[in-house]
Amino acid sequence: MIRGSIEFASTDLIQGWIYTSDGRVRDYTLLAFQGDQCVGAGKVAAFRGDLAEAGIGDGHLGFSFPISVAAERVGSVVLRLEGGDAVILQSGATVAGAARARAGLSREEVRERLASLKWALKHGRVSQSDFDFLRILWSFGAYERGLLRRNAGDEAVVADKPALVAAALLEAYAGTDVRTACETVRSPAEFAAALGRVVARSAAPPVVALHAVGRATVRVAEGTHVADSEGAGAVPFTDYPLTGEQLLILDARARCDIQLGEGAQVEIVRAEPAA
Repeated sequence: MIRGSIEFASTDLIQGWIYTSDGRVRDYTLLAFQGDQCVGAGKVAAFRGDLAEAGIGDGHLGFSFPISVAAERVGSVVLRLEGGDAVILQSGATVAGAARARAGLSREEVRERLASLKWALKHGRVSQSDFDFLRILWSFGAYERGLLRRNAGDEAVVADKPALVAAALLEAYAGTDVRTACETVRSPAEFAAALGRVVARSAAPPVVALHAVGRATVRVAEGTHVADSEGAGAVPFTDYPLTGEQLLILDARARCDIQLGEGAQVEIVRAEPAA
């Protein structure tokens, strides 16, 4: 017997869980199909605390992996275990093809922004820290910022407040005053849906600050926030560990997913027009 659920499906990501009666599904390969075409593959590996608490296996039943399918056909994607015939259909899944539809930066726009940024640094219009932040974020779609620092006077280690650092970085990206809003997510599906909503808000920057309570890892295909990236489907994921001692600033248009440790939750801080 096979049980499972596709909890989230978009043009570039599918997430959910699967359980077999023999309990031997961990590290198995799942294949995503649209009709007869395989559109993605990934391992059953993510720990799901909610399933473990419900007595469904050992909890290592979650999956999250990239797929590639047209927005209008997302709803027809199904899953099969490699070598098996049983199919998991979508039921009540969140289809986010439209939500993720905001176009990414063009390669030419990135070049122009970086050239302007170098000029601003040369003439003292931007600080070195903001220059480094924007250069990395525009180039790769992700930027790490530590929250721990030493006081200049007594060398004591102090921790900056995540909300204040996030607000400052989001304002630097927007180039204007913004107000911030925070959302807490506890599963890969909630994470993907939250990013989809950020991208759908055309009046707000498509960038978020991530801060973890517990341990989590965000996997980012660097550079895929650029709309005309060459060979975007073949870009490998880079792991960005999240802890309470750092922030990850992420362009929500980049291809990414998240792995959450037991009991972990992630705060997503987004910018909204100050108005």
